[in-house]
Amino acid sequence: MKITAATKTNIIIPREATEREVFAADELCSYLKKITGARIEIITDDSEHTGNAIIIGGPERNAAAARYISKPEFDKAVPGPEGMMIKTFGSETLLIAGSSENPNECERGTIYAVYELLERFPGCSLSAYINPEVSGGEHIPVLDEIKLDGIEYIKPSADIKYRTAIVQYANLIADPDHAFNITFLDWLCKNRYNRILTWSKVYEKYKENGMLREAERRGIRFTVGHHESSRLFLPPEGNSYFPERYYETHPEYYKLMEDGKRFRPENFWGQWIFCSRNDDLIREISNNVISWIAQNPSVDIIAFWPQDGMDKQCVCEKCSEYSKVANYTFFQNELAKRVSEVYPNVKIDMLIYTDLWEYPEGLKLEPCLIVDEATWSKDGLRAAGKPDGTGFIDTYFEKNLLQWHGAGAEAVIYDYYMGVYPARQRYIPMADEIASIFKRFSETGVMGSGTQIECFNMWNHIFNFYTFARTAYDTSLTLEDCLNSFTRIFGAGAMYISEIIREAEACLDGQTDIMHAGLYLMDHIDKKKIYALYEKALNAAESPAHRNNIRMMRMVFRYSDLETSEETARDMENYKAFKEYEDPTGELYYISSFDSYKYNNPGYGIAVPVDCSDKGFKPDKWYMFEKNKSH
Repeated sequence: MKITAATKTNIIIPREATEREVFAADELCSYLKKITGARIEIITDDSEHTGNAIIIGGPERNAAAARYISKPEFDKAVPGPEGMMIKTFGSETLLIAGSSENPNECERGTIYAVYELLERFPGCSLSAYINPEVSGGEHIPVLDEIKLDGIEYIKPSADIKYRTAIVQYANLIADPDHAFNITFLDWLCKNRYNRILTWSKVYEKYKENGMLREAERRGIRFTVGHHESSRLFLPPEGNSYFPERYYETHPEYYKLMEDGKRFRPENFWGQWIFCSRNDDLIREISNNVISWIAQNPSVDIIAFWPQDGMDKQCVCEKCSEYSKVANYTFFQNELAKRVSEVYPNVKIDMLIYTDLWEYPEGLKLEPCLIVDEATWSKDGLRAAGKPDGTGFIDTYFEKNLLQWHGAGAEAVIYDYYMGVYPARQRYIPMADEIASIFKRFSETGVMGSGTQIECFNMWNHIFNFYTFARTAYDTSLTLEDCLNSFTRIFGAGAMYISEIIREAEACLDGQTDIMHAGLYLMDHIDKKKIYALYEKALNAAESPAHRNNIRMMRMVFRYSDLETSEETARDMENYKAFKEYEDPTGELYYISSFDSYKYNNPGYGIAVPVDCSDKGFKPDKWYMFEKNKSH
């Protein structure tokens, strides 16, 4: 099969195509037109056609596919979940299809197969996005033809089935309307994320602004709750789902404090706020969760997390007999069991971190419970950047998680490939450890991992985020495999950007924890060498898009360099999103004009959490972004 501007190509979808199959066909059509200018028509499987045929969906869904491969043959080759097949039949027919036999498949394998085709054969790289007014982001080659002959690429299933973006916004939960929302969803889907875990208010806003439907079109599922779950499912002042003002009607549901009063929730602080052994409370919350799921069928995991911070537990007679973590676990286990009786495919996600962390011996857990272990125990965060994965593997982080898993629950990790708030979005090179960690998950039965992502800090940690879900989906990928596909966005500058990334990854080798890793890197890396390599990359790059992508990568490094040079950077203030800096040259202030994070403005997909004043910095070539001619 040859796809050119002169040839006619049909994309064939099922007559009763799902939203995801239509989306996959639209995406393929759009990219093939950009690459070759091809004439493409999307038709259904009951239509007559001549010429090239690209079939979207397997034989169960698409009658055209069934003419070339039987359902038993297909299912044996691609059992899933999220498996994919890209296979030619003769000279004019190409099948692009994903597995379909597992719960919540959502045709993700079919969508991933489209992107796999585009990257594997024409050589696209879908690893970045940028302000649409300037050139940059994805690499989409312009070719006279795409030749697709003798292809048989099969990925039977995803290696790690839980690949989650833990999504938050600059203003916490206040404003999830952002110019990059759809672009961000696209990026997640293209790079194999299959889930968003977020605050309930973010989710509700997604329902209003169309993001929820757009996520569904891409096969992305939702975990909802976060540190707001207590106030969502048992609102002290009532809410739109549950109007009862529970603090007034049932103050006994909340934890008893040492002064004899019941805890009154007023924000998302206070940690575990309930009287864990109150049977009426457990019944009420279980019923409320069941009621909420009926109204929100896109959500198949409820993140019933404690509120943030650390605080004392209920001191009532029943709770006082047990430790705080034992009480917390008892409650979660009972909730999971009751919800599962009504919705067997819905799970309860229980966050364990700080002092709600260690497995309480002897408790048997329900398989419908997910233990979500943050790599942040009461003793601190795990070490960052060890290529063999031993920042997590064989540490007490892993041993604790496997104890929870051994008690019967599913197990996942909440990790920090962007650092934590006090790390202030500094560049932290941790991609070289990801493959080792996910291979270990395959051995131990850990379901997967989520990484916190503050919208929209994509460029600050882009290679971490890219490698994270890509490698989870396919654990055979090496760091070099990821580098080769990722760095296409830099054109002829790719070799120098690859060298920069390797230098940074080698410099950070587990010497410190995630919170301090950005500081350590900037204190120890050869900055002169790195800046020289950026010069070489910019000089070598042959297009505005490639040059702008190089500028973005350097801006992340430059921000980290300038920010850590300030005396106040050594003060690791918890939970303070923005900090004032002297910024003597004004360059930090100027960089902040590219920010996408602070005010949810479009920006460039970078987060620069600084407050400083305009000192009239005169931008040089590194900030002279070249415009997109289509704007």
